[in-house]
Amino acid sequence: MTKYLLILQVCSFLTGECKLPVEMEQKYNSWYECTSAGSLNSLTLLQEEGAESINKYRLFVQFGCFEVYEM
Repeated sequence: MTKYLLILQVCSFLTGECKLPVEMEQKYNSWYECTSAGSLNSLTLLQEEGAESINKYRLFVQFGCFEVYEM
């Protein structure tokens, strides 16, 4: 059965550097579920960084959904 794994990463537009990727434990049943969760979790990660860091380092979140196969 195909599922989707969500991986997110906080990066800086200023330096081009990124923090270590965050792999979500939950596997999603559809591309829609995965990308929706990616958008919601991106907001959570940004809120955890705080407005000061986001503005200072021009932070953003990139994410991807990757197919995984489970028995």
